[in-house]
Amino acid sequence: MNNRRDFMKKVAGAAVAPYFLGRAASGDTQFPAQHISNIPIRLEPFDYTGVRLLDGMLKDQYVATRNFYFNIPDDDILVGFRKRDGLPAPGHDLPGWYEHDIFNTFGQWLSGMARMYKATGDDAILDKATKLMNGWGKTIDPDGYFYYSHDPIRPHYTYEKTVCGLVDLYHFGGQKDALPLLDRITDWAIKNLDRGRKNPTSTDIASGGTEWYTLCENLYRAYQFTGDSKYKTFGDLWRYTHYWDMFNGDVEPTPYGFHAYSHVNTLSSAAMTYAITGDTKYLKTITNAYDWFMRTQFYATGGWGPTERLQAPDGSLGKSLETTVASFETPCCSWACFKLGKYLLQFTGEARYGDWMEKMVYNGIGAALPMSGRGDTFYYSDYNLGGAHKVYFHMSFPCCSGTYSQAVPDYHDIIYFKDPDTLYVNLFVPSEVTWNYQGHNISVKQETDYPESDTTTLSINPGNEQAFGLKFRVPEWCSGASVQVNGSKQDISCRPGNWATIQRVWHPGDQATIRIPSSLRLAPIDQQHPNRVAAMIGPVVLVRLHATTMAVRRTDPSEWMRPSGQSLEYKVPLQPPGKFVPFYKVQNLTTGYGMYFDLET
Repeated sequence: MNNRRDFMKKVAGAAVAPYFLGRAASGDTQFPAQHISNIPIRLEPFDYTGVRLLDGMLKDQYVATRNFYFNIPDDDILVGFRKRDGLPAPGHDLPGWYEHDIFNTFGQWLSGMARMYKATGDDAILDKATKLMNGWGKTIDPDGYFYYSHDPIRPHYTYEKTVCGLVDLYHFGGQKDALPLLDRITDWAIKNLDRGRKNPTSTDIASGGTEWYTLCENLYRAYQFTGDSKYKTFGDLWRYTHYWDMFNGDVEPTPYGFHAYSHVNTLSSAAMTYAITGDTKYLKTITNAYDWFMRTQFYATGGWGPTERLQAPDGSLGKSLETTVASFETPCCSWACFKLGKYLLQFTGEARYGDWMEKMVYNGIGAALPMSGRGDTFYYSDYNLGGAHKVYFHMSFPCCSGTYSQAVPDYHDIIYFKDPDTLYVNLFVPSEVTWNYQGHNISVKQETDYPESDTTTLSINPGNEQAFGLKFRVPEWCSGASVQVNGSKQDISCRPGNWATIQRVWHPGDQATIRIPSSLRLAPIDQQHPNRVAAMIGPVVLVRLHATTMAVRRTDPSEWMRPSGQSLEYKVPLQPPGKFVPFYKVQNLTTGYGMYFDLET
């Protein structure tokens, strides 16, 4: 199996087999984007400002994630940088990938901490990130060399993640000192990064390739926030036209065997290319690519990429369930989903992209084991047909320990969106949002047990009466959605896969109660395996505990799954008897489960 995991085994074998609410991030710590192009923006996220998670599974995961990264000693994070520069290095090497400068996660941790700060006003996490940035900055060589070691294994990858961290500390954390550091390392990269553009298949990545084709996004973000054309000029070098042009609609895409995570991640670079240039062919790239992934690559969970490879649409996806436990690279791919989903929503305004993000919340990063110990990281979700488990990766601090720190804070930025006249509810999550509408602060509190209940209640406080639109996403799987305002049912269209609109004059204390009914259904893995299915309800994939086989002929799961009395849990009165629970509820490493089953024909 030629993927990152096997490559890491070879390298490692040579060496070592409280939700904080401080001051809100103030306006003077955010640096507005330059008006580089005039592309139409249909929706805007809240850019980590004005949204607060309330008690629930996402807030719990956020708090645990924040505390894990906050408690990694600064000296341990910086020890390799200091040793390389000959400075006193009082810390202890972090184990695993980080120790050997493999997919260095330093920049991603800076990014995640900056986003945590902007979302929650957590001064302590910003102080930590700033100290880390300044401590690392002292180790940069006079020529701009900045890596953890003298022999970085992924120089393009590490540079791009470091750019992201510095851009985010500037944009979200208000740290102006990030810009001179960004300038220095970029000058080094312009002079020294290999322009060979190695083959991006998973095989070549495993044998020494590098993800050069993800560089555009954050270089263009640097240009967007600073106006310095150096970043755009350098970003232009890394456009991945060979792959992006596969989705121009002229031919059927054939990226078979390409590395799975990074070939969604690079679509965010295509999105930023559209944002910078205004050339609609790049918008076509990302919309067509999403449709192709939806048709050919996605599991019921919204994940993709067994053994980190894209699959030919010939039944390979279904067949992979028999051969691998490395089904889905979860934190990395969740981060790629959230980013691309936000771009798609911003550029198109289409509600359907929110469905993918919602699946990833409950079946992807939201179903991951927590970061633990000394870098214990949940890397692969296991969907193996013969029986599956949730386990930590065999090495500490892999690449997913970097994206984990970014994906979880992103919950704050994917629940609500806005346009000049309307507030959009994309996810049904316990939360509060404050929306500045025409100079008035509109406060909306969302209370719900979704997806374990089918309703969510929005309490609206506009200060004084205000006329504006409130839209909510009707999931594509949902039939019969409805809404009441102050107990009165509204006569509005609630078409699946679209936004439903409530347009009215709102008064303080108004309540909108949205009902999103769901029913049990089976989701086939691919066209070639129509009887190889996963059980779902709403956006949630259900797994059967302990038993990994099941003899079922009936395709309506409501005929053989009975409510157990616990939310989203079902008894199966078959042989052998068993129980289905949401995938996100499986947190015990010793608990086996089955996600996909073959129906008897």
